[in-house]
Amino acid sequence: MVRRTGVILWACASVLLAAEPRTPAPAPAQEIVPVVNAEYLPALLAIIGRARTGIDFIQLMFHYDPAVRQVQDALREAHGRGVRVRGLIDDGIGFNATSVKYLREFGIDAKLDTPEKMTHNKLFIVDGECVLLGSSNLSRNSMERNNETNVLIRDRAVGGFFGRYFERLWEDSAREPGLEPLAVGALRIVTNRDFFPEVHRLFSEAKDSIEVLMYGVNYSPGSPDSKANRLVDALADAARRKVKVRVMLDKSDYNEAINEVNRRTRERLDGSGVEVRWDDEHVTTHAKLLIVDGLVVIGSYNWGYDALERRNECAVVIRDDSVRRFFSDYFTTLWEGRRWRPPAEGRAEP
Repeated sequence: MVRRTGVILWACASVLLAAEPRTPAPAPAQEIVPVVNAEYLPALLAIIGRARTGIDFIQLMFHYDPAVRQVQDALREAHGRGVRVRGLIDDGIGFNATSVKYLREFGIDAKLDTPEKMTHNKLFIVDGECVLLGSSNLSRNSMERNNETNVLIRDRAVGGFFGRYFERLWEDSAREPGLEPLAVGALRIVTNRDFFPEVHRLFSEAKDSIEVLMYGVNYSPGSPDSKANRLVDALADAARRKVKVRVMLDKSDYNEAINEVNRRTRERLDGSGVEVRWDDEHVTTHAKLLIVDGLVVIGSYNWGYDALERRNECAVVIRDDSVRRFFSDYFTTLWEGRRWRPPAEGRAEP
């Protein structure tokens, strides 16, 4: 057995490091590795360090701090060895313009997105094959302190889909990318406006259990037909069907705005048969995790008008028993008020 870090490094590095075969080798099996909390930074540095041809990334923020400087230096080193590096970063956060300036000085093709639409993705695509996505922002708090949920995927079809997604936002991030959801292997990929119908259907068809771990869920009593309201109502409907529904929301010791949003949601769910808990208020739970029967949903979406109706966002729906078990353990750990600690041993042998 190898340690989890070893599993993460292997998941997208083994093919890259293999010697060129004399005859064409069969396509490698799809690999999906959970990456949570402080595992994100070493996983990201590993795939950047092994990139051979291209790195594309779409990020809400690029915060210049000691942790993100490691990412910046790794991107600069990749560019120096001939890897094409491009980055699209949201224009609505003040420090991002400075980060873009630094990245350009290092020869990296970076730019801000359009002011017309927030780009809320947290996405890296390496060599058209390796994809890292989820909830983690490029900030020290996110990568070292928060509860965060991500997945590292090796699959050329998945890499190709997100490559097309990147190209369309790179060309014009104000326009909808117009890509249909893609089902490949154990994954179904949804972007932008496709998230709501996918998740609403999952909730409506749930038979046994739904677990939700979310940073922000904005239930608005004055907007009964909003998509966020409809997702919250679908949880209550599932509980009435005797589905076991558990929801954990962030409670902040500094951000009263997120507290107010989540309080309204809890008030809606209390008494509906849904069990709702707060996280540890001294730790930001920035995760976006859904576990519905045997499926796991990981992505960048909070539940609110902008996320569901306007922003650039992405997520994957995963049907894989080992991934489900991992994230079920992760959810249960936080649900029980314990701090997540990564397993001492990995879950696969290379």
